[in-house]
Amino acid sequence: MKLSYQTIVLYLIISVSFLLPMKSNASTEHNYFNILENTNENSLFIVENPTSNKVENNLQLNSVTRSATSGEIESLLSYNSYLSIQSAIKKYQQIKFTGGWPIYSYNPDLKIGDRSQQIIKLRQRLLITGDMEKNIGIQDVFDSFVEEGVKQFQSRHGLEANGNLNINTINALNQSVESKLKQLGANKIRLLNYLTNTNEKYVLVNIPSNNLSVIQDSRVIFESKVIVGKEDRQTPLINSNIYEVNFFPYWHVPKSIVQKDIIKAVLTDSNYLIKNNIFVYQDYYYKDPINPKYINWESEEPLLFKFRQNPGNTNSLGIAKINFANKHAVYLHDTPQKLLFNEDLRLYSSGCVRVQNIDDLIEVLLSENTNWNRSKLNQILDENETITFKLQKQVPIKIIYVSAWFSNGVTHFRKDIYGKDGIKKL
Repeated sequence: MKLSYQTIVLYLIISVSFLLPMKSNASTEHNYFNILENTNENSLFIVENPTSNKVENNLQLNSVTRSATSGEIESLLSYNSYLSIQSAIKKYQQIKFTGGWPIYSYNPDLKIGDRSQQIIKLRQRLLITGDMEKNIGIQDVFDSFVEEGVKQFQSRHGLEANGNLNINTINALNQSVESKLKQLGANKIRLLNYLTNTNEKYVLVNIPSNNLSVIQDSRVIFESKVIVGKEDRQTPLINSNIYEVNFFPYWHVPKSIVQKDIIKAVLTDSNYLIKNNIFVYQDYYYKDPINPKYINWESEEPLLFKFRQNPGNTNSLGIAKINFANKHAVYLHDTPQKLLFNEDLRLYSSGCVRVQNIDDLIEVLLSENTNWNRSKLNQILDENETITFKLQKQVPIKIIYVSAWFSNGVTHFRKDIYGKDGIKKL
């Protein structure tokens, strides 16, 4: 693997600070739990002195086309992103040294104009992390300043920014400063491991933020919300290349989903397969469907057959499927369950990544194909034809796990949904 001079220097810095050998394979996932448990906390937070502005000056701000989600402009995998997380670490270290922040009691019914001693604690909490301006003052009234502070806090924690003090917001508010520092430290290591120095276009899926970006020249040119795998059916970390797009695909149901979901659904509703346009076959030739009523659904017999869902409105893959080589048989795809994208935390898939604005993503991916344009895409979507397009130039895809980062002066946190940060409750 070819490394830039800056990358080599960064590896040396971290290797010395941890007194541990670093692996040169950027795709290797570190055992963060062991590193954090066996390393003095403060050694995670050695401050680099980025005296050179070479990288920053070389990153020109391009016009950004995106389907709004996180509002990020620069790639998480950039050199600047790695350096900037140290700013967040310094800030939260200072908060720790001055005593942390107060615990706020759960009170979901507060509205503008209400008074409570708990609001004083809430104001203090928001002031300490910069979610409210310091000149607002400490009062016991829930006013528009507090509401805006709550919205700012929610936004940088990946929660719906509505100003409501719901249980998810309260839980995030009451996480200790020590746990935040541990999370930042774990992700500092991870960002170094993921560091990417390329101007080529690539797709980046960040699992904890439930977000997909397309990066070019180290800048975000497209974004979309995504749905990722459940905690017991996790989306894997992947480094691969997108090579084709299937429009109006058949869904070849994996055996694991037949076992975990389909059999239970049929036992609950004998018409489930008919309603969802799913057919059962003897083998992968998919000839002569088998009548489901002749299958013993309370036995292992269903696992002997092949299940396929036809294209259409009920198809689980929606209008398109985007393929890339990987041993996990996962891919990007559309979904008919659009309302799930309204959720803050979107863990509903069996490992694949469902993309909210997949038609716009496809337009970006196929933009370098000869004679390809939006009109061609619209024509395909109108015709509902099952057809495959190969990418004339394959696009790299990276599925990563980053639950904390610093961008545009704001520290962002996401829930450690798969427990990869190795942080015990603090």
